[in-house]
Amino acid sequence: MKKITTSLLALLMILSVTACSSVQEETFEGSAQGYGGTVTAKVTFKADKMTSVAVVAPDETEGVGSRAVEELPEKIVAANSADVDVCAGATMTSKAILSAVKQAIGKKNGETGSTTAMTEGTYSAVVAGHNGEMTVETTVDSTSILEVKIISHTETYGIGYGSVMTPVEVLPQRIVEHQTLNVDNVSAATVTSSAIKAGVRDCLTQAGASETAMSEAAPKANPTEAEYTVDIAVIGGGAAGLTAANTALDEGKTVLLVEKMGITGGSTVQSGGNIFAAGTSAQKANGIEDSAEDLNQFLMSYDEDQLLNAEMIQDYAEHIAEDLDYLADQGVQVTYVTTAQPTLTPNRLHLTSPKNEIASGIGGGITVPLTKSMLEKGGTLLLETRAEALLTDEQGQVIGVQAVNQSGETVTIHAHSVILTTGGYGSNPEMTARFASFNPIFNSAASSTGDGLTMAGEVGAQIFDSNGLQLQYVDFNTGETGSTASGLVVDMQGKRLANEHSYQSVSAEAFKRENSAVNYYITATKDGVCAEPYPTVQYGVTLENAVKASSLEELATLIKVDPAVLKATVERYNDLCAKGPDEDFAKPADWMIPVEGDTYYAFARYPVAAATFGGLVIDAQGRVLNQDNKPISGLYAAGEVALTGVFANVYPSCGLAIGNSIHMARNAAVTACGE
Repeated sequence: MKKITTSLLALLMILSVTACSSVQEETFEGSAQGYGGTVTAKVTFKADKMTSVAVVAPDETEGVGSRAVEELPEKIVAANSADVDVCAGATMTSKAILSAVKQAIGKKNGETGSTTAMTEGTYSAVVAGHNGEMTVETTVDSTSILEVKIISHTETYGIGYGSVMTPVEVLPQRIVEHQTLNVDNVSAATVTSSAIKAGVRDCLTQAGASETAMSEAAPKANPTEAEYTVDIAVIGGGAAGLTAANTALDEGKTVLLVEKMGITGGSTVQSGGNIFAAGTSAQKANGIEDSAEDLNQFLMSYDEDQLLNAEMIQDYAEHIAEDLDYLADQGVQVTYVTTAQPTLTPNRLHLTSPKNEIASGIGGGITVPLTKSMLEKGGTLLLETRAEALLTDEQGQVIGVQAVNQSGETVTIHAHSVILTTGGYGSNPEMTARFASFNPIFNSAASSTGDGLTMAGEVGAQIFDSNGLQLQYVDFNTGETGSTASGLVVDMQGKRLANEHSYQSVSAEAFKRENSAVNYYITATKDGVCAEPYPTVQYGVTLENAVKASSLEELATLIKVDPAVLKATVERYNDLCAKGPDEDFAKPADWMIPVEGDTYYAFARYPVAAATFGGLVIDAQGRVLNQDNKPISGLYAAGEVALTGVFANVYPSCGLAIGNSIHMARNAAVTACGE
């Protein structure tokens, strides 16, 4: 009996050990909105113990949100809980990770995506938007979301709010309609989209909803058909594309505009929304005397490399005033006429910002009215649809476009003519790699990946690889660009290369030609007082991290410049200041302030490019030319995808790229409609 009992005990022990070792690992997934997009967490459990947490967050900011992705999983596993501290400086990403993990835990415990036992009422949450705080208000009953409101925000017009497809307008509606937070972000406005959803999530949590509540996936937004037939297909929805679409609709044509992002606007909506023009009604109303002839002479004066197309420049100068009148008919308002820089007179910069500002992120004053006008005229707009190839017939004529929508489905567009307005290539690292010798930072729209160049090149289009860029050198600590300041600027060797008071892109070109990856704004203080009156410089000398020294030799060592060269450059510059005329670079005497004092400063400025030059070779009518300089039948282009002939290597003034985009878009559309 004892032997049997012992055997039974042994068997039970074996079964027990076997049972323990056979516990299967299970993995559950959760997701939440981070700072830049969706954050997904896969949590693996063995019994009730977390064994691993894997986080995928491709849209979070490198060096900020990415730290939370790296640090939090280990903390969560160690605590076997999502109740751990957030990663300092990455609060929004951290909260998204923790929320996603809590969803995964809830799924393991059998929770569904339904909402239960919410306390009826209206709740408010303050979250971080793209430009600042956003207040989101959500009204619920015990089982559903009744209303979502954005009470206050500081988002960018035309990107975050203001249009029929921007997040502030569309996401609250989508969330209520589908009763879920798992709705599509508006691409190109992911930060604003994520902020809205984070605010609603906070409100639901206040109401007592679980982490998994309202997390079922909603149907895809912006559904598309598989096939379309139109007169004119426009590819790209920036200033050029929207202008071309409106013009073709005015000509009585059926028009379809394809935009790969979730909003229209392209690079224009991120810009200052300025247009460079002469002989306009706005100038006349402000008593500014100017003419098309003077504008033409000004633009042609930048043709030192003989790269400008004289016919295109003259056509622009003569007709841009008419283009502004056309924009006014579409609802675009010129609010103010000024200049980008004191040396650029008469005033030709036409602002569309109600604040009369020259600043980035206010181009919605152009793109929002143009989008509204196009839709009211009956144009078709396909958002989040990426054009991939031009369709041609046996004779090589372009007869349409093949695209892919956000669901990965093929969309075929048959068209009599195609107008490419896809923007530049500043966001395509492979295409910008040839500028690596001075390594500019490309401040381009995410959509500017050179798609139009690739598609047109495949059907034989001629492409010019220009060395020119819309360039400036920027100190990221102070915002100093030198466009209105008076200080001395030197290159990486300590040499002066240009008139510092010339327009920022003009002086930047001198440093680009020397492959200068950085230049230095040199100034000085005496007894703590800086002789230069400019706000950026005055601010810079007060910064604790400012690079400063008691002598030029010491300053040169700090910025790794030859002390003898820098000292000689400063001495020469100070001599010229004493004389009055700048014999070296013709800088106006009023802006020549000597670098002298008891403390010397160097502000490092780095090259930033806003637009790429060159691209498709077109004629003055907007027809894309082949290798033999003959038009490719059915194919037209305008805007940054086709800046060949419009700019040499220098960008003469703010507002010229947008002005040219609008002008050439009208030319291309009229030509396409008539052929």
